[in-house]
Amino acid sequence: MRFDLHVHSVHSGDSDNGVEELLDACVRKGLAGVAIMDHNTLQGYRQALSMQREGIMLIPGVEVSSAQGHILAYNVEEEVPPGLEVGETVDLIKAQGGIAVAAHPYRLWSGLGEKVVREHHFDAIEVHNGRSTRRHNQMASALAEEMGLPFTAGSDSHEMRTVGSAYFESARECHSVEDVIREVLSGEGSTGGRHRSRAETMGYGVKCITEWFGRGFRRM
Repeated sequence: MRFDLHVHSVHSGDSDNGVEELLDACVRKGLAGVAIMDHNTLQGYRQALSMQREGIMLIPGVEVSSAQGHILAYNVEEEVPPGLEVGETVDLIKAQGGIAVAAHPYRLWSGLGEKVVREHHFDAIEVHNGRSTRRHNQMASALAEEMGLPFTAGSDSHEMRTVGSAYFESARECHSVEDVIREVLSGEGSTGGRHRSRAETMGYGVKCITEWFGRGFRRM
């Protein structure tokens, strides 16, 4: 079963993905489930609940902007405040019964970086992100293996064409959100899909710098 565990909707502020259209794309692409990981808000997930499509499991989650970089919070029902230190962010996620995942750790603008990941108690590392380069994904995979941590994967889609373009594939049938979380923590699944191409990297860099200036040099 394939799950895109990292997509964004219009509620992120930097994505063009309407929630209803996003769910329809998941159906077309044969996904078993999706995690709408909007920046610092659960609004996309909450809206999706009222538009649920048969056969598409909705995994609650949010991408939290900690003071040092982005953290994926899965299986949470309340937002985690942005801008906190990594340790406090992780603790607040776990206090809700969620799992804390280091998002695209080697990404320059929003990744935590290897040192920070090593210093904190993450439940897993995102090792295949469709908007990260193959090299950075390989480095994230090697870090997870070295630290003995399980992994997640997702497209990090901000536009409809990339929904489902990178994914986590479970080793067993999953019938609930709890099953998916158990699969992630088991470390027995696999990942697949695209990586960011060289041609896309230049455009991505320009976009990030422009948005960074627009935010007053603050992380998303």
